[in-house]
Amino acid sequence: MSIVAFIIGTLLPAISGLLLLTMLEGRNPALFFWERVALGFVFGLTFTMFLAFLCTVASLPLMLPVFLGVQIVVLAASFILRRFLPHAPLRSSRMTDASPAVSPWITITLQTLLLWVIVKAVISGVVFLLMTPTYLDDSLTNWDLRGKVYYVDHALTLVMPNEDPSTSPRGVSSYPPTVPLAKDWLAQLAGNWNDPLVNSIHILWYLCALALVYYAVRRYASREWAMLGAYILGSMPLYLMHGANAYADAFVSVHVFAAVSMLFHAGRSTDDDDRWAYMRIAAVGGALLSFTKNEGMIVYLPPFLLVAAALLWTWYRSKKIPAATIGRMLLCFAVALIAITIPWLLFKWSHHLTFGNAKPFTSLGIGWQPGVLTSIFINTFFEGNWLLLFPLLFLLFIWRWKTAFTGLIILTAYFLIIYIGQGSLYLFTRLSMEALMQTGYARGLVQLMPVAVLLTTLLLKDVWQPLAKALAREGEIQTG
Repeated sequence: MSIVAFIIGTLLPAISGLLLLTMLEGRNPALFFWERVALGFVFGLTFTMFLAFLCTVASLPLMLPVFLGVQIVVLAASFILRRFLPHAPLRSSRMTDASPAVSPWITITLQTLLLWVIVKAVISGVVFLLMTPTYLDDSLTNWDLRGKVYYVDHALTLVMPNEDPSTSPRGVSSYPPTVPLAKDWLAQLAGNWNDPLVNSIHILWYLCALALVYYAVRRYASREWAMLGAYILGSMPLYLMHGANAYADAFVSVHVFAAVSMLFHAGRSTDDDDRWAYMRIAAVGGALLSFTKNEGMIVYLPPFLLVAAALLWTWYRSKKIPAATIGRMLLCFAVALIAITIPWLLFKWSHHLTFGNAKPFTSLGIGWQPGVLTSIFINTFFEGNWLLLFPLLFLLFIWRWKTAFTGLIILTAYFLIIYIGQGSLYLFTRLSMEALMQTGYARGLVQLMPVAVLLTTLLLKDVWQPLAKALAREGEIQTG
């Protein structure tokens, strides 16, 4: 029964998300097929859980008929809307070779490495999500606990067992309920709470992140570069640990990447239809950030909107896009934010829920925190969590600064705003313990990891192109 529940519980929202994405794309397909599938699952599950949240706010019980009703209504509405709205074909593909052919041995090596990443992820997921009882603090006291309470109470309970009702708004109940609701949905389908079943979705978010990074690179480079990007992300030890355990940070990371990468594609696109499609998808992705974790709304959404506004202003100043089209894009962002972010904000305010990391930001204080800078430096450059990714990325920022701050400015600006902003919180507030104990700081890097990997891969490609040409010329000279 658990296998059937898993298949139905993931397939229904994935199909809905897939269909909705084709309508966001319009007549001209902007996405690769499997990219659309991965993004459809990510958006579809989060969006349908948001609708389930609205149902429980409307006093409907969190029971199977409500969950199933949401899925069926969204699926039916998606099919009906596709008959009347412009949409991309489901099987559309945009595969092109953006780079010269390489040695077959390089291709085979990268395919082998990428296969190993996938096998490693599946084995880790089976061992830690399916065969190991839930033991992580964040799961025991937050994600799984809240999902199980929802399952038992058939309601969006805000006061957890053995919790003081007066302090619960400042605790884990202040987090958006997306992950616990998704676990409750799977348990409702199975008819009982089952840890391996409800935890299984975490590895899907991890695999979706690998797929989205692959196709993001594939837009601008060959298969080999795309495989390298996916391999770099899959080789990060701490990112795999989070993806193959019942944490929510890989879940946040794939939403952050979905929103920011679509904004990046819009900025790089030379096709008006593609640019418009990417902006519509980015608007929905940005709005969904607020329903992931508290960080989604207070850390990742404001810089996303800032970068989006800067992009639109650049287009307006350069007259690259008509003012009327920019106005429609702004309206699209406004509608998405009003539809998704505002209801969750109103719910938080009406129930006095806070916005911090299980503690309100107003209680953090301001002042220099000793030891934090050293801890951040060690964690970033001298531990195995990220291998050599960050030394390489910061070196590439210096070496290829023109590319980083021109063609890749959207990714660079977003990454640096978040990285410097989070670092400032640890350096100047009592959140410093999250850096000194290497917990919150590392989780923040996990949430930014796909963006960092995309930046690194594209900068490496920028380094390799002139280097490869120089080596080719040298070879010709020696042969001559």
